[in-house]
Amino acid sequence: MLTNDDELSGRKKDILQLLVQTYISRGEPIGSKTLSGTLAGRLSPATIRNTMAELEDAGYLTHPHTSAGRVPSEKAFRFYVDLLPESTRLDKAAERRIVQVLEDSDTVEELMSRTSFLLSDISKSIGIVIAPPLATTQLKHIEFLDLGDGKILVIFVSTSGVVQRKVIRLKEHYHQTELDRAGRFLVERFSDRTLTEIRNELLRMMEAERTIYDRMLRLLCMWNDTLEGETEPESIYVQGTVNMLDHAEFANLGPLRELFRMLEEKGRLVKILNECIASNSSSSVKIAIGSEMGIPSMREFTVVTSSYVAKDRTLGFLGIIGPVRMQYDRVISTVGYLGRLVGQRINT
Repeated sequence: MLTNDDELSGRKKDILQLLVQTYISRGEPIGSKTLSGTLAGRLSPATIRNTMAELEDAGYLTHPHTSAGRVPSEKAFRFYVDLLPESTRLDKAAERRIVQVLEDSDTVEELMSRTSFLLSDISKSIGIVIAPPLATTQLKHIEFLDLGDGKILVIFVSTSGVVQRKVIRLKEHYHQTELDRAGRFLVERFSDRTLTEIRNELLRMMEAERTIYDRMLRLLCMWNDTLEGETEPESIYVQGTVNMLDHAEFANLGPLRELFRMLEEKGRLVKILNECIASNSSSSVKIAIGSEMGIPSMREFTVVTSSYVAKDRTLGFLGIIGPVRMQYDRVISTVGYLGRLVGQRINT
């Protein structure tokens, strides 16, 4: 009987890898005869069956219903993923298609939208791209537009070209000329500064120069205060939710309902993906499988993420959410390649 992961070597390791690969392809319990046939009879079904029983005792396999076949556990998928080479690349045809789809993106927003489409299309799961957090992006241009009824539209353009729009409500009335003056002031005074830096400087000015800039600074600080308390400030691009209905694992729609509910709550989605990116793994692509996320509603899913760096040196990230049974080598190489490519295109 196996007692720890270090004992997974030789035959046991090879059989477990083969079983996980076969299960990923077939999506059904795998029996010893199937694996023996794949190995061209090099190991007998009886030998494989005994090894599978040991793997099951160690928590790597489960034995659903009365079927003679086994199914990999979450522990087995983690073992399998950790053995994949980090240098796995997409095939040239896939790389060419990705470049072709992205090459005529006219704006950063279009680039991110197309990237989320590619992630979902290639993985047949959900593709997600999240713009860099607004508080850490650098200012290139900003406008305040009076919408009437106490509402003002703030249009923020970062140095990396990402456009963010937000409506704020004010008790005081501001003429459009005042709003224009505030926008010009910000651009002239704080160009290439982050919003966190701008906020700190505005608060200092409120104390030192209140009599000169009182109304304008109240407007600017009101906008900044809304960002400070914002739970979901990023622009999020999500595509491919319908793909999840094609996976046999989700014949019971319960897990999908919980997932779709989470996708609507963007703050929760950002938190989950941020935690995946912040994992201790040194790899550029992070993989969180099932219960590793610590969220009961995500037990049936895997999240694969990678960060990208915008020209103002702030981080955004992208990735996929799919079933635990997925083509990990292809998904990991896709996410890694797009993470690098999106950063390069934003920076040019």
